[in-house]
Amino acid sequence: FGKSAAAQLAGGLLMRGTKNKTRQQIQDETDRLKARLNVSGGINSATATVETVEANLPGALRLAAEILRQPSFPESEFEQVRQQRIAAIESGKSEPQMLASLEISRHLMSSYPRGDVRYAPTPDEQIEDLKKVALDDVRKFYAQFYGASNAEFVVAGQFDKAEVQKLAADLFGDWKSPSPYQRVLTPYRKIEPMDRKIETPDKQNAMFMAAVFIKFSDEDPDYPAMLLANYMLGGSPGARLFKRIRVTEGLSYGVQSMLQAPTKDDGSTFAGMAISAPQNAPKVEASFKDELARTLKDGFTADEVAAAKKAWLDEQAVARSQDQMLAGTLARREFYDRTMKFDEALEAKVAALTPEQVSEAFRRHIDASTLSYVKAGDFKKAGVLQE
Repeated sequence: FGKSAAAQLAGGLLMRGTKNKTRQQIQDETDRLKARLNVSGGINSATATVETVEANLPGALRLAAEILRQPSFPESEFEQVRQQRIAAIESGKSEPQMLASLEISRHLMSSYPRGDVRYAPTPDEQIEDLKKVALDDVRKFYAQFYGASNAEFVVAGQFDKAEVQKLAADLFGDWKSPSPYQRVLTPYRKIEPMDRKIETPDKQNAMFMAAVFIKFSDEDPDYPAMLLANYMLGGSPGARLFKRIRVTEGLSYGVQSMLQAPTKDDGSTFAGMAISAPQNAPKVEASFKDELARTLKDGFTADEVAAAKKAWLDEQAVARSQDQMLAGTLARREFYDRTMKFDEALEAKVAALTPEQVSEAFRRHIDASTLSYVKAGDFKKAGVLQE
């Protein structure tokens, strides 16, 4: 509780130096290994991603392990990292996209107190928290929480399995976590809908966002149907919202809907967003609401569902053929004690869906009257949303 800023700075300092290497030496070694390497961390986890040729994989893994296990947290880098974070927050204070997203998050997470990892702090609160952190707080956070007792180690591509397994055990096998790991859940809570406008003077773009909490998870029987429903409504380039608001009406630069369904939890989020010129924001909102209402009333057509199933299933196959995507999927499955059998079963369920099943599932879980809306932009100059 109250350690998010220290966690953020600890993660940001990992690649700034180890006990044996400076920041530049880490970069030089990464270049020598012809690798793409990133090591970062936050309040819930730390992650190392490595991409390199087979011959250099052992060396790249050793470098990643050194960064994770032997960070020096150099004083000379600490203030630089902090100021970079503060500058990024300051620059977002007047940005429609950041402000709208934050307003939605603060509304959905309003039941959590400041200091809770689920709380959505304002920019000023984030800056205040960062300024309070001392380098010693960063080192203490690392010492208290970093370890590999609950880690996932995934490699995809061409490599010697036995060699990499032995190396992983050598590099991380004895790195015990000093504190027990426990998942932070975000259970469903009924949130009263809101409708807010944020003025951002002199900004060319406006941001429209809609969101609602739904009691749902990826283990719900309706999950395959909801996945496909969202895909057809706004989760793909051929989706209804994109075709109408972006292509036909020409009102937005980009529009989409999203479904975030957790595992072993029940606080899901259904959301929509669009970027447009400020003067078009009211029309974007009206079209979004109309398309959502039409979908709830009329459902999805047989042709639409058939095309969406094929496109979605093709996308899954393509994703599995890409090492980086496959590694990420394997890591997520391992975290929840799942295998790729979960994906196989999910794809079979999606393939078997009927238009009626998809339409009925969408109606069961989405109530248009419960969505919250936020618009951010220079509406005053555009002469809209002034009542």
